[in-house]
Amino acid sequence: MSGGRDFGSLPLQAGFVLIIALSGVFVSIQAGAGIRFALLAGVAGLVAGIVITWFVVRNLRDVMPDTPDLSDREW
Repeated sequence: MSGGRDFGSLPLQAGFVLIIALSGVFVSIQAGAGIRFALLAGVAGLVAGIVITWFVVRNLRDVMPDTPDLSDREW
């Protein structure tokens, strides 16, 4: 895969992980949990987000077709 596509996907992957982590924090706060449990839910959300992102990216790389790198193409 091209370096440009990998570089662009890193912020997307980090954003996906943060959305999952913040979701855990917000749900725990809405449920009336204390700050300690909300932080624990955030850490658990980070771990879950990393595992989910790793699983999705690993499986997508197996099924995506190889496409040529068009960044060096002269228009």
